[in-house]
Amino acid sequence: MKAAPVEGTRLKILDSAISLFLARGFNNVKTRDLTDHMGISRSHIYHYFADWHTLRHEAIALFMRRDIENFSNEAIGKSPIEALQFYIEQHLPDKIDDEWQLYNSVWIAAAHEETYSSLATHIMNEWAELIESFIRAGVIQGMFHDIDTARVARLIGGAVNGYADILTVSPTQELRIQAREDLNFLIHNLLNKE
Repeated sequence: MKAAPVEGTRLKILDSAISLFLARGFNNVKTRDLTDHMGISRSHIYHYFADWHTLRHEAIALFMRRDIENFSNEAIGKSPIEALQFYIEQHLPDKIDDEWQLYNSVWIAAAHEETYSSLATHIMNEWAELIESFIRAGVIQGMFHDIDTARVARLIGGAVNGYADILTVSPTQELRIQAREDLNFLIHNLLNKE
């Protein structure tokens, strides 16, 4: 039987770790859980990763990059305003699911550990760049007035994240509707040519 390429095995380990983080919680998974889940030895895992901290960090980075990629793929073909509204919809939780719990756990880790802080900052910057690309496209297409796209992207991202935080504490439909209306009001007032 032919051995799997190194990257394929690394990816399987990372995917398994992500699956366990989602199912059990970021801080509730240990190396033993992963080895049991995959049916491989601890030394096999550490052949591919320096230590548990490195494996966890790489798994979370992969999880978050995939989130951005999936969103970007779904936003293809949408007008700039539709893409911004889609961003709002995707980032306002209607319930606290496993993905939201995982993000929350990583954000808590980011407050205490530099590696997660750097990762969180990098991911937030990627989201801001994506929002900025929608705004820039709207300016080019004449839908939005000419503005400081980076600043407006940060304002929109910050407002969306603020409402998402509120909804992770109290995910009621009423608050979600209010957040959506407030954010659409903000976008309208920041971007429209009126």
